[in-house]
Amino acid sequence: MHGDAAERVSLADALREAEVSRREKKKNPAIAAGLSLIFNGLGQAYNGQFVRGVLVLLGSLLGLFVMIVPGVAIWLWGGYDAYRTAKGMNEGLVPYRETSPLAIVAFVAVWAVTIFALSAASAMLLVAMGQQGML
Repeated sequence: MHGDAAERVSLADALREAEVSRREKKKNPAIAAGLSLIFNGLGQAYNGQFVRGVLVLLGSLLGLFVMIVPGVAIWLWGGYDAYRTAKGMNEGLVPYRETSPLAIVAFVAVWAVTIFALSAASAMLLVAMGQQGML
């Protein structure tokens, strides 16, 4: 990805980059950052850090739930972290970790389930507050 703001990172791009990463033992920092900004934490999964990606996801969602600013800050930090880690792997400063296409697909599934569960919980909370006359 080179600078064009109109370009988007898709799941197909992530899977294609995962295969290139496995073959060439290189990461694309722009793809890592883009993935993490679109699906918070996915850039970490692309970098082979699945658990770290889940932590970024949960941290940003918790931050968004408590206050918007901490959630956005964690989300943006996740994009920066994914970029910095991918670049560090390419430079030999961070140990290289394989990118598993299965881990990317699994992370997107975890992301979707988490978003759905939080949305359902929020809806139930709003209904309960409405029944209590709190709204």
